[in-house]
Amino acid sequence: MHPLKFICLLSWISLLAFQLSLFLPGSGISVYWAALLAVALLLPGRGLFSSRRYTYKWVGFMTMVYFSIGISELVSNPALRVYAFGTTISSMTLFLASIYFARYLGLQARNS
Repeated sequence: MHPLKFICLLSWISLLAFQLSLFLPGSGISVYWAALLAVALLLPGRGLFSSRRYTYKWVGFMTMVYFSIGISELVSNPALRVYAFGTTISSMTLFLASIYFARYLGLQARNS
């Protein structure tokens, strides 16, 4: 497995875990909002595991929503600081790794 793909999968799973942590009691977030954030992350799973370049392209842009949520919660909600920090770091890592892995897949397809 390519190291960038491993980083993508690891950060995708950690971002999903942080979104699922919103279901824990005391998070103060609506269950519907938490479900929407978690289900949206499940959509690219099949493409990530099968190394589809198109999936890696758009998952990078999808993570910017989670990055924005993480930054806004980090600033505005002290009760969710751990969630917000984890979401921000995971989404930033997923963004960078997915963009570079999509580029790698493109160069690999061009050279073949």
